[in-house]
Amino acid sequence: MKLLLSCVLLLGCAGSASDSASSSWQSGDKGVEGASSGTDGERWFPLKEGTLYHYKTEVLGDTVSTGLLVAKVHRSGAKTGELRKPAGTQKFKFAAGGIATTTKTGAPAFLLKLPLDPNAEWLGPHGGVTKLKQQNLTVTLDFGTFANCLSTEELRGGDRPLRIVTTLCPDVGITSLEVTQGGGVERAQLVYFGPPIDIGAEGLQRVE
Repeated sequence: MKLLLSCVLLLGCAGSASDSASSSWQSGDKGVEGASSGTDGERWFPLKEGTLYHYKTEVLGDTVSTGLLVAKVHRSGAKTGELRKPAGTQKFKFAAGGIATTTKTGAPAFLLKLPLDPNAEWLGPHGGVTKLKQQNLTVTLDFGTFANCLSTEELRGGDRPLRIVTTLCPDVGITSLEVTQGGGVERAQLVYFGPPIDIGAEGLQRVE
């Protein structure tokens, strides 16, 4: 199950929208600093150049095992950006209809459709039917409490049914995911987001 969450977290596994996993996900090439699309999607999924997202993961079963997943933001343009991970790179576009991406087969999909509509349904990043699950959530993380958050639910049927609940908070992005498949459950919760951290001789130092 841990491999599943590694693929799902932040819209993981390589596909038509992803670069080779063998490429350096921590590449030093610089993106666009201070870019803004001017769309509502920017509020729910801010792709600020160089930002790191650290997630604590849990695999629930007879025992609970934990791990850490990391992604780095590369802002490629005013309306485009990427999340780079060891497993590959997922591309996004801020469009009038929401936060656009593609499935691993290349089909047009959305992380979130905008404007928010409780009755709307759309193709999610993993090929399932996606809709708003809850709005006006308050989310408490180790480093703070965030209001006016929302969650989406993506359901995919077939031989390998999948359920993914994604929580997003304004000006933060994805704060948690819960993945259910084959009776197993995996969770990921944000424990840090911000500039890279360098562990220097005198302790932790932020790299601006």
